[in-house]
Amino acid sequence: MENNKNLVNEQNGKAKENWYLPYMNQKTKGEDVEEKQSPVAIFYCAGASNVGQATMLSAVKAANEVGYDKAALLCLASISGELKNVTNAAKESKAVIAVDGCPMSCAKKTLEMKNISVDKDLILTKDLKISKNFDLNSSVDLELIKDAVVSEVNKFY
Repeated sequence: MENNKNLVNEQNGKAKENWYLPYMNQKTKGEDVEEKQSPVAIFYCAGASNVGQATMLSAVKAANEVGYDKAALLCLASISGELKNVTNAAKESKAVIAVDGCPMSCAKKTLEMKNISVDKDLILTKDLKISKNFDLNSSVDLELIKDAVVSEVNKFY
C-alpha cells in the first residue's frame, strides 16, 4: 500500500483515497496488512435515471466530506460478480448503506441476494421526496442527497 502520509488530506486530516478496497484485496489474498478499523461501506445503484445517477455523484461527495476512514465506496457490480475482495469488504465493514434512487431498491436487493446485510437503505424518492425522471445530466438535489448520506454514515460513529 502507498504510504499513509500520502493518503491523508493535510488540510482536514481525513483520508482522501478510497483505501479500503485495496486493503481488503490484500487481506483476501492472505497478504500481511496493518490491521485497520473498517469504515462504513456505501453501495449505490447508479441507475439510468436522475435519482440513480445522483446516488453515485452524491456518494462520492459524501465520502469526500466525511473522509475515507469513515466511508468506503464499494462496487455493486462486483457483488453480483462474486468478487471475494469486495464481498469480504462489505461483510467486514462497520455497517453497510445502500443508496437507492427509487423503491425498486436495486442496490439493497443485490446485496441481500448475496447474503450481505444492509444496515440502512436510503431511497431518494421515498426518504428525500425527490421526483424521478430520466434526465441523466441533472445535478439537482446533489447537496441534499450528499447531506443525507453523510448523516447516515455519521450514525455509525
